[in-house]
Amino acid sequence: MGVTMGAAERGVSFFLSKNDFWRFATPFPAGSPKVVGSLDISADSLDGSQWSVDMEYLHPRLRGTVGGTDGLSVEAWVSATDNVLVVSLESQTAHTVSVALRPATSEDSDTGFGEDDGVLWAERRFERDVSRPTAAATALRVPGGDPSAVVVEPGRPAELVLSLQSRFDSEGYRADAVSLSREAKVAELWSQHSAWWEDYWNRSVVETNVDDLDRFYWISTYVSGATSRDPDFPPGLFGTWVTTDAPMWAGDYHLNYNYSAPFYHLYSSNRIEQAEPYDQPLLDFMEKAGAYAEDELGIPGLYYPVGIGPKGFESTYGDPYDSGIHPGPGAFLGQKSNGAYAAVNVATRWRTTYDPDYASKIYPFVKGLADFWEAYVTWDDDGGRYVIEDDAVHELTAGDVNPIVSLALVRNTLDVAIEMSAALGVDEDRHEQWNHILDHLSEFPTQSRNGRTVFRLAERGSDWVESNSVETQLIYPGEAIGPDSPDELLEIARNTIEEKGAWNDGNGTNSFFPAAVRVGYDTDTILNALSEYVDNGWPNGFRADNPHGIENTSTVPNTINEMLMSSHGDVIRLFPVWPDDQPARFEHLRAWGAFLVSSSRSDEGAEFVRIESEQGRPVTMVNPWPGETVVLHREDGKQETLSGERFEFSTEKGEDLLLGPDGVPRMELQQRLVQREFGDR
Repeated sequence: MGVTMGAAERGVSFFLSKNDFWRFATPFPAGSPKVVGSLDISADSLDGSQWSVDMEYLHPRLRGTVGGTDGLSVEAWVSATDNVLVVSLESQTAHTVSVALRPATSEDSDTGFGEDDGVLWAERRFERDVSRPTAAATALRVPGGDPSAVVVEPGRPAELVLSLQSRFDSEGYRADAVSLSREAKVAELWSQHSAWWEDYWNRSVVETNVDDLDRFYWISTYVSGATSRDPDFPPGLFGTWVTTDAPMWAGDYHLNYNYSAPFYHLYSSNRIEQAEPYDQPLLDFMEKAGAYAEDELGIPGLYYPVGIGPKGFESTYGDPYDSGIHPGPGAFLGQKSNGAYAAVNVATRWRTTYDPDYASKIYPFVKGLADFWEAYVTWDDDGGRYVIEDDAVHELTAGDVNPIVSLALVRNTLDVAIEMSAALGVDEDRHEQWNHILDHLSEFPTQSRNGRTVFRLAERGSDWVESNSVETQLIYPGEAIGPDSPDELLEIARNTIEEKGAWNDGNGTNSFFPAAVRVGYDTDTILNALSEYVDNGWPNGFRADNPHGIENTSTVPNTINEMLMSSHGDVIRLFPVWPDDQPARFEHLRAWGAFLVSSSRSDEGAEFVRIESEQGRPVTMVNPWPGETVVLHREDGKQETLSGERFEFSTEKGEDLLLGPDGVPRMELQQRLVQREFGDR
């Protein structure tokens, strides 16, 4: 359930939406998330032009005023555990308030409203000219039972309890909404709400000691917690908060980066529960993607269009934007890589959890992509290499040969297919061919710009564009380049970051900043650019210059996580791109290898390292205390001495380990750990 608060002429309005309330219709953009309705609160005695609101994030709720000092005080919160909105109204002067519960209306929907023993209800349905009927109902309990005359005066506040249920919740959604509103115990819901959010915040903790960065970090993290809950219905482009029936780009799941981007930080932030909904639309669309591969290209595997929705819905079907590029009604925009792009988060979740149950669930999707690319790449006898032909690095650049992003995504897809199949003990006979492709796939194309060697968008076709960050997406989220890459490749990568300079790009910061960190770009430049990025943001964490909704809510937390702890290639690096004199701390950042890592640093360096091993895999770590000997303290009291620029050590499943420089007693390390965990939270 999503609620958006806005001003009204004589009060306030709350616009109501829900992740699973879509109209499933084509052609594009007929199908999209839709508004359920609104709760309107007004009084003739109020001046709606005077209003303000603050958001509290620890136990999230809105607190505001409308009508100035003699107006109404409004408090509102959406339960973290039930689809319930609670609105409390107080005042120092008397007001007779009118409350209206309204369904949104349109020619293609049907509505209804009424009263059930003192509870108002309103519903909206999409049942005509759709592939799947949908409906949602709201119900409102009003004190005294008269919504047109709710009296608010000193010492006599009013409390409104609104619920929202959809047809996907149950066939009896309207009756269930009425029951939920009538029976909701507000004090109990608040207690559950507070407990849910406290648990969510504590999944990991990060402090940079830079107030604006910390503030933006946690506001962005709030968005993820608030908008990604339903395992079958992840947030679309604009999250849970739909305020119009015509959201841009149909508010769908755009697979050529927009859908993936809001989830980037959830894996390193150890908020896997919020990442859980990501996969379901990809799985639900597999049958159609398989048909597209066979019917359109005559090959096996999975071929995804640019835009999908939940439950196998194809949101961009019939998009005229694709006309002239693709002869059929499916919208691919010339790109073959949409499925592989969607797999970047799948790969990250696997590498940071190594959860066999997850591998069992998602492997059919990964294998289908591997099947596609094994069949799609062509062998060049003269060059002794595999080539990607007739692809598009940008939308509508069909005909590109060896697009740089596809080259990275194919590597990532085949790598994770090999890893998962080996873990599951299936399809191991496929490894030889998949490895042959990996070993012989074309190199990343380069070019010279301003006297420096930089990456080229494609070997033939597109070369460079001034907007976006596509030239660096092979680094992140493509995972093709990291700290251990050859020096020559890292130099080209840093040259490309310098030449591109996409620190304030309208739709590229979510990948550009992490890419800069990944290749060890200048620390001060990154932090200064990130601070400027935050300074240009709105108080609610969004950016005025980005029309793409929630995609950039990952920019700050993902970048900070990478700066504090990197684990690309299964090598843990602490504070790899962080100022030497800047204190910082983190708890439970999730690393490749299924480790939860905690550490802090003062201006003298790292103070301790804690590693919790979920799967019992070996650790490879760059020495946090360069040039010093390190002592590893195991739970059973045993100690091991480690040394060198980097070192390796074994772990047991569930083991909790503590590391510190030689000469610092275990007890002191534990005291540092406890102090940093609880001292100033």
